[in-house]
Amino acid sequence: MKSIAELDPNFRIPEEMPQDLVFYPAWEEPFSVWGLAPNRPGVFCRLPESFLPECSPGVQELAWHLAGGCVRFTTDAERIGILFTLRDTGNMPHFTACGQSGLELFEETDEGPRQIKTVLPLMQDGHGCRKEQARSFALPGGRRHYCLVLPLYNGLERLLIGLPGEAVLEAGRAPRVQEPIVFYGSSITQGGCASKPGSCYSNILARRLDANTVNLGFSGNGKGEENMARYIASLGMSAFVLDYDNNAPDEAHLAATHARFFSIVREAQPELPVLILSKPDFDVDPEISARRRAIVRATWEEAVRRGDRHVWFVDGEEFFGDKDRDLCTVDGSHPTDIGFLRMADRLEPLLREALFGRGKT
Repeated sequence: MKSIAELDPNFRIPEEMPQDLVFYPAWEEPFSVWGLAPNRPGVFCRLPESFLPECSPGVQELAWHLAGGCVRFTTDAERIGILFTLRDTGNMPHFTACGQSGLELFEETDEGPRQIKTVLPLMQDGHGCRKEQARSFALPGGRRHYCLVLPLYNGLERLLIGLPGEAVLEAGRAPRVQEPIVFYGSSITQGGCASKPGSCYSNILARRLDANTVNLGFSGNGKGEENMARYIASLGMSAFVLDYDNNAPDEAHLAATHARFFSIVREAQPELPVLILSKPDFDVDPEISARRRAIVRATWEEAVRRGDRHVWFVDGEEFFGDKDRDLCTVDGSHPTDIGFLRMADRLEPLLREALFGRGKT
């Protein structure tokens, strides 16, 4: 496998990066990209480029945000360098730069993952993150399987991984559940406002269940469009989480789209496990939230009435528990890490039952 310098001499390694590292494109074997759509080499996008023109302008832009994407590889290296170019600087006041634009590295084992490093993005004074990022840090050494989690609310124009020239580099460990759990929904689904990429609820569940995931949360733009339902219905999935209550502009829109969205997926995949969620930020306006919940619940009730045995309803009001609910969001709506943890705690047993059967692990 050729180094990036051999492939393209325009890629210069920053002087602060250890010069003994050999850099490779993360989209080429033996690296493997998970959670993103299969596009041209080097294109990091959550949707197929061919499908983007059919989507709303908001979805077209947000598809380049990489929530849920990761890169897997195996190495015995004792040091790693990562060069990445961000699509945007990111500068939201209620969202950490790390959650928006950082990376997170985990070691993966059959007994479960462990965090190795949160890759904090370098900042530029008053203007968010630098677009060009270069980070290097130590690894534990010994042959290990790694998973590099990508930014939640930013995209990548390039991603290069550097290892010492003598280091072993092999394909990463595949998760136990390789057909993805697909999540569709709002900014909360996408990961706002987790403090780091691995802390959004879909990524917590991916680690706990040892599962591949596809996160199709589109901040403010997951509105239950039929073309999105048809696209999702075409995917190979182990389970589907329907979570766009927050982004429906009003109750009428939610009522007009929610049951239809579910039915499109269900008609295509009659036995697919589906979890139907109502919005977790119930306390923002309990009266409106309750009316919206009733619409979402009605989709589930009608499915059950028709004999569907592969569908679950999850009441969003229950996600944040009875104590310290204020600690669960940044702004009353978007979860903190505590909020996402409580969401994962609520969903894990349901997905475990859906994927592995009652009483199995």
